[in-house]
Amino acid sequence: MMSAHQKSKSNFHNLMNRASDIFQALSHPLRLSICFELSTAERSVNQLCDSLLQPQHSISQHLALLRKQNVVSTRKQARQVFYRLTDPHVQKVLTCIKSELIAEEPNGATAPLQAASVVSKATVVGESGQFSTVFKPSLDQWRRHGKG
Repeated sequence: MMSAHQKSKSNFHNLMNRASDIFQALSHPLRLSICFELSTAERSVNQLCDSLLQPQHSISQHLALLRKQNVVSTRKQARQVFYRLTDPHVQKVLTCIKSELIAEEPNGATAPLQAASVVSKATVVGESGQFSTVFKPSLDQWRRHGKG
């Protein structure tokens, strides 16, 4: 039987591994763009190709990796496959990224985000507040383990 400390340590490592998987999945600009597109609504491969101006084979390759990482899931309708974000942590990470990009634009301009079909109202909070809303249990455990 695991002690409370061992269980806490195991949970901490599981959370850190999941966070690492999420960041790895988002580490390619095209995968990140795909996730931004999917953050507002589900999309078919063809819709993603059109909005991101990328060939089908490239979009499909990156969607396969996102699906393998459990970031997206699919729904089939007739001959089309629709993708949607399934991990709420990814949605929170994307919200943090969007709010930072909006905060960096002069006068709150969102033109670069609109060009990528990524428009959202994001609340800008302190840097640590943003990260903690995404991985709050991890940060609490990190502090308990004397790392922060």
